[in-house]
Amino acid sequence: MDHAPPPPPPPPPPPSSRREDEISIPSTAMPPPPPPPPPHLFKSSRPASIVPSPPPVPSGAFEPIDKAHYWQFLKDTKANMPGEPFQPFYMFFYGSLMDPEVLQAILDLPELPTIRPATISGFRIKMWGIYPTLIPCHSGSVTGTVWKVTSEAHFDRLAAYETAAYRWDECDAVLEGGEVLRNCRTFCWAGEPDSKELEDGSFDLERYQKYFKSSVTRRRSPVP
Repeated sequence: MDHAPPPPPPPPPPPSSRREDEISIPSTAMPPPPPPPPPHLFKSSRPASIVPSPPPVPSGAFEPIDKAHYWQFLKDTKANMPGEPFQPFYMFFYGSLMDPEVLQAILDLPELPTIRPATISGFRIKMWGIYPTLIPCHSGSVTGTVWKVTSEAHFDRLAAYETAAYRWDECDAVLEGGEVLRNCRTFCWAGEPDSKELEDGSFDLERYQKYFKSSVTRRRSPVP
């Protein structure tokens, strides 16, 4: 006796159907994380590093001088000056101020100053970076120029231009014809003569005029 064939298996459930024991995942997107706290709320257990200040630049190098620093410097400078009325004197220059146009710009002179070649003894030049300075030397001599300072205000401006890295000292300057100018002044290194900041060398005026002079002369106020 023949048996009837078994019924066909039920078709598989469609892909969209889920089993009751499956965990449903909400279709909504995850919320964004909260914003970070403001920067001032962060605290570090590490102390802030201290960055040392750069070394001073002798001529302020060509940047405007801070007014408070300027007056304090003049006060310190004048503490070493004789306590008597100002008397004109010759100043001996051996660096950038040998250039009349630089001297004119620093002092804001209406006309180009007249300078004269001269030599002093008892000093020698050492270099502080690109800047020359004088240190005592019994057998040394330095060639430069002299110019007569007739105003205390002019000397004040020269002292501020040189900065506290220099101090003035007296010297005797010998002109090309042999005439000796007594009790001249010149700016010398204010630190120790054997300072590690100084190096042997000489000042190249032509190099200064080519690369650095314009930084000073272009700041000069036009004279009407």
